[in-house]
Amino acid sequence: MAVSGVSSSRSIYGNRNVITGLASGMDTESMIENAISAYKNKISALSQKRTKTEWKQDAYRSMISKMSSFLSKYTSYRSANNLMSTSFFDQAVKTVSKGANKDLVSAVGRASSDIRIDRVRQLATAATYKLSGTALDGTTAAFGQDKVSASASGTLDLDKEIDISNLNGSLTLAYGGANAQSYLTVNFDETKTYANADELVAEINKQLEGQSVSIGTKTYTGKELLNNVVKAEVGADGKITFADPKKNGVYVSGATGSVQEQLLGGSEPSTEAGKQIKSLTLADGALDTKKMSTLEYLTTRGASMEITLDGKTKTVKLPGEDAVKGLTGADRDAAYVKAFQKSIDDAFGKGKLTVSDANGDGNGIQFQFDAPKGSTFAIGSTKGEILGFGESDRVTSYLNTGKTLGELMKGKDFSTFEKAYVLDSKGNKTNKLATDANGKQLYSFKVNGKEVGQFNEDTALSTVFNAMNSNSDSEVKVGYSKLTNELTFTAKDTGAASKIDFGDDKSMAAALFGKVDTSAAGYSAGQDAIFEASINGTSLGEITRSSNDVEMDGMTISLKGTFGYQTDEDGNIQYESEQAKDKDGRLLFSFQGVEKAASENGGKLEFTDEKSGKTVYGTIGADGKLTFTNQAGDQVYARVDAQNRLRFDADASQAVEGSAVMNKTAIKDTKAEGVTFETSSDADKIVDVVKQMVEDYNAMAKEIKDAYSTLPAQRSNGAYYEPLTSEDEEDMSESAVKNWTEKAKQGILFGDRDLASLYQRLTSAVSMTGEHGAALREAGITVNYSNGLTTLEFNEDKFRAALNNDPDKVRDAFTSSVESGAKSNGLMQALKQPLDIYGKTEGGKGVLVEKAGSPLAPSTMYNNTIQKELNNIDSEIERWQDKMENQIDHYTSQFSRLEQLIQQMNSQSSYFSQLMAGG
Repeated sequence: MAVSGVSSSRSIYGNRNVITGLASGMDTESMIENAISAYKNKISALSQKRTKTEWKQDAYRSMISKMSSFLSKYTSYRSANNLMSTSFFDQAVKTVSKGANKDLVSAVGRASSDIRIDRVRQLATAATYKLSGTALDGTTAAFGQDKVSASASGTLDLDKEIDISNLNGSLTLAYGGANAQSYLTVNFDETKTYANADELVAEINKQLEGQSVSIGTKTYTGKELLNNVVKAEVGADGKITFADPKKNGVYVSGATGSVQEQLLGGSEPSTEAGKQIKSLTLADGALDTKKMSTLEYLTTRGASMEITLDGKTKTVKLPGEDAVKGLTGADRDAAYVKAFQKSIDDAFGKGKLTVSDANGDGNGIQFQFDAPKGSTFAIGSTKGEILGFGESDRVTSYLNTGKTLGELMKGKDFSTFEKAYVLDSKGNKTNKLATDANGKQLYSFKVNGKEVGQFNEDTALSTVFNAMNSNSDSEVKVGYSKLTNELTFTAKDTGAASKIDFGDDKSMAAALFGKVDTSAAGYSAGQDAIFEASINGTSLGEITRSSNDVEMDGMTISLKGTFGYQTDEDGNIQYESEQAKDKDGRLLFSFQGVEKAASENGGKLEFTDEKSGKTVYGTIGADGKLTFTNQAGDQVYARVDAQNRLRFDADASQAVEGSAVMNKTAIKDTKAEGVTFETSSDADKIVDVVKQMVEDYNAMAKEIKDAYSTLPAQRSNGAYYEPLTSEDEEDMSESAVKNWTEKAKQGILFGDRDLASLYQRLTSAVSMTGEHGAALREAGITVNYSNGLTTLEFNEDKFRAALNNDPDKVRDAFTSSVESGAKSNGLMQALKQPLDIYGKTEGGKGVLVEKAGSPLAPSTMYNNTIQKELNNIDSEIERWQDKMENQIDHYTSQFSRLEQLIQQMNSQSSYFSQLMAGG
């Protein structure tokens, strides 16, 4: 027997460095192998069970994928091949407009009557409202005829002394211990000073609030981050430590500027365990300051502005002290601006961007920038606050949508706005007030009386725009042009009823955008479409609709332009005016918006004083104005009393003017040709999709049927094929392993009740009876049963003929739904129901998805029935591996002790032998 030495990497001893068999000559490793063989067999059986369970999961997921693909392809509103959509089948009918004005009207579908659009007087439009960006931010460009201008909100005082702190640079914190997954950065501006450690900690925490850390699936930010992740605190010893509630580890991983010297004691940040810096110690003088003039500070720091002009960005250095040496007051400010202008010209060329001092009085420079009309610019600086640029550190010709509502609505008391409440899963308001991540109250932002978002002073304007444009409840969209610095609000719906309303003075939307003035030049009211049409040769007269898409007898007609009326040189419809009359044929006049009628008698107009009943005579002068006399010939004056009655008396102080009410009538072009429609069949697209649907269904149905009806493969000895172990595969070729595995996978889902039930439901769905079943059979879609498998058959010739003869009947056989009011479901809804029950991956999950999970429903990947089985098997394997390891440790200890005893006996025997030999 060979003597064993140090165990190999494949030894049962693993990493145990065991010397075996040296004294006893026994193969102890083999002996232990035999002793633990029962454990190894148990672990091997569990591993095979795990493999088979994984195969089951993969098989289910394959079917889920096919089911989901079928649903997405043929029943989703997002699909171009949606066989549940009536509009898809409208493609079978090709509708062509006919006539001289055919380009101005289009249609889809087949009408049950002959339709002609005789003329279109007016297209439907949505209400629009245009607003200058200066209404929101007065520092943005006011567009003149030849230039755009924007100015800083504050001034640059070159004489002003500022405090410069010894502390500057940045501090980076690593969160997550040695394997940090998140990094938080705190920047220290040397122009910001701190009286003590508490103020410094407040600044650190303020910056931490604005960042985020993700732990698992939850992201922390704002107050939540401080309370649950990391927060700076001042200890009793004056050191700054970092609270770590979750005990994940926080340390300093980086430092720039003077931070290392002033807060880290000169130590270099390290990621190495035992050397990590986990607290800050303020050096002597760390928070000390020194005074410096603004001019000196900008000069010594090499301050600059980053200028983006018409898409090109360049860094332009600000003038130094030499540029204004010996000058003071207004002269110095002018020289400073002039020197800066030269630098801008050097960067962009003369005349591209002009800088000036809007103040010009020597009491500080208020930068104003001008560019030619059509240009845009953005000017920023890290020293923006000192330069007078305000909180955003930028001056732009356009509205900076990154600004917060607090910045744009300075002086507004947000607490006066309507408070927002948390919404439940159905969008209903609860009794709980809504707050942001920092616990600050949110307010309801309403447009047209509907809430489109919940915001506060910290919300960026861009967030408001996104909400208005993406929220399905929003009835108004907003667009913004940098070139014109103009916002355009557009109602979602067209028609005279469309509107744009930001609410009253207490509304946040009105506070931001201003109340909508419907009489202002920037507001355009919505209008209805007005057209004339004829059905089967009978004129319907003038028709009014709120949309340009009009449904008429099953055909959808789209109006694209006006025609059928006389127009001027600019294409505007011409109108003729005629004075309006009441139902009795009397002429109508308007007095302060109140209409009153007058009779004509002998060239005079006869009005009635509606209180006294007396007749008053009216005359229209050369200037078009009405004058009145009573029956005695005395002049009297018209007025309207509180009851809207027309009165006449000699008091001219309350007189109102009367004017004729005129009706405008568009002048028809009697020679204009109407638009008619011609329909024909165009079935190729539908035929191709239905044909492919049948093939996809048959493949899916076959896989489902085969999965639960195929028996597992058996070996010649009657045993079933089981998954191979790694030891089994060692002595097999790659092709042999592949063939064996295929046989082992066969019938893995044999007898599965869920699959059998699904298949039965699908078979019932395609074996339709009644009106829709008959229509499908007439259209060449029939059921075939062969070799135990029920499939669909497709006869293309019959299908084309059915589409040509009665496309609506074919359409209904596919698209009908009881939910939509039909008596029975069509084919696609009948198929969708069982596929949803077993394979749905969105919203409520299908039976098979809950059972096996699916990549199409990520939340189910690690939360499904089979995964739980796998986890239990893993736990079992781990438990038996632990048992085996314990047994190995036990036997190893025993044999090691035996070896030691034998070695001792051998040593003693050798000693006695030597004694006897020496005696």
